[in-house]
Amino acid sequence: MGLFNVLTAKISCPDCEEKHDGRIQFKFGDTWQFEYVMGDTITWGGNDIGSAGLKHVKAYGIIESIICPFCNKENIAEEYDIFIKENVIVAAVRIESMKDYLDGNGEYVPFGEEI
Repeated sequence: MGLFNVLTAKISCPDCEEKHDGRIQFKFGDTWQFEYVMGDTITWGGNDIGSAGLKHVKAYGIIESIICPFCNKENIAEEYDIFIKENVIVAAVRIESMKDYLDGNGEYVPFGEEI
């Protein structure tokens, strides 16, 4: 995947329903192994992917481990949409469709005014 950033987010297991801190890799902003949590502001000014001027973006994310740390099943969703509003990470949800990423650059997609 080359250089990327990591978002640590609460991920729910579909089997045991326990939540754990999942590490989701993504490429948006200054991609230099920065660590983020919900509510953090994206860093810019280095190995930039995307643009700080984009108001609403969803970035493609891939989780580092699909194994639930509670029940040890390999059932955690692998791909996520990371929603970024005015450079602030506001949500990470299981990806519903790859279409937007396949039609774009594969890393992020600017989209409408509402998240």
